[in-house]
Amino acid sequence: MADWRENLSQFFDKAEQEKQVKETSGMARFIAGVAVPAFRELSAELEKRGRKVTIREAAESAAMIVVHGGEEEITYRVQGRTFPNGVLPYAEVRFRERKGLKFIRVEGMLRSGAPDYTLDDITGDEIAANFLQYYMSRVRAD
Repeated sequence: MADWRENLSQFFDKAEQEKQVKETSGMARFIAGVAVPAFRELSAELEKRGRKVTIREAAESAAMIVVHGGEEEITYRVQGRTFPNGVLPYAEVRFRERKGLKFIRVEGMLRSGAPDYTLDDITGDEIAANFLQYYMSRVRAD
């Protein structure tokens, strides 16, 4: 009698593992194919304007750190958040408060509204626009 229970348990365990592998590989593909290339384009433009940019990439996230005058202006990280219908990217942003005494961390989805899109729907241009929305509203242009 225990054999069928074991088989059923293995069946569901295997399905869950396959789902996690698929979501993980999808996020890794998104980071390497969409997020990092968008960061590279942004980096080139920011460096033309005297900023030093460092890009860090891992399988599940990518971060872009922007420094000006020896101080961090902003760190913008893209990573995945799991929803019932799959994994979607979101941004975690760290910047100095207006007086520059402490860092503030916020996070938000790359698109507003209900998450009725997939990982494959997000473009590099959307990542760049989302970064610029945070950057231009939080950082002084001096």
